[in-house]
Amino acid sequence: MARSFKVVIVTPDKTAYEGEAISAVIPGLAGYIGIWANHAPLVAAVIPGVVTLKKDDAGSELRMAVGSGFVEVSDNTVNLMVETCEVAGEIDVDRAEKALERARRRLADMQEDIDRERARLAVARAQARLRAAGKK
Repeated sequence: MARSFKVVIVTPDKTAYEGEAISAVIPGLAGYIGIWANHAPLVAAVIPGVVTLKKDDAGSELRMAVGSGFVEVSDNTVNLMVETCEVAGEIDVDRAEKALERARRRLADMQEDIDRERARLAVARAQARLRAAGKK
């Protein structure tokens, strides 16, 4: 019985990550989704949040901030197709904090509902970047 599985994370621009993991936690529309080896087939919506991959039994983890998209699990392979993906160590915390401030201001000042969802998603993406970086 396989203990690890393959994880591939792609964005419109690049393959952001490709490697093995023994567990994955992914932000889904109905809550975080936990995945282990031999997981049942699954297709689900992904929301902006933090993906956490446990790499080995020693506790080695990789955290990434991701945007909206989809996850597909099949045959011990997890494919994440997301708008954005940033590895925790590569996140510019100052920039993320400024983006969060701007998005919150836009959301608070908004008069029409047309862009409310866009502003809400901007807040969620900025918060995910800060959580992945371990700052909030």
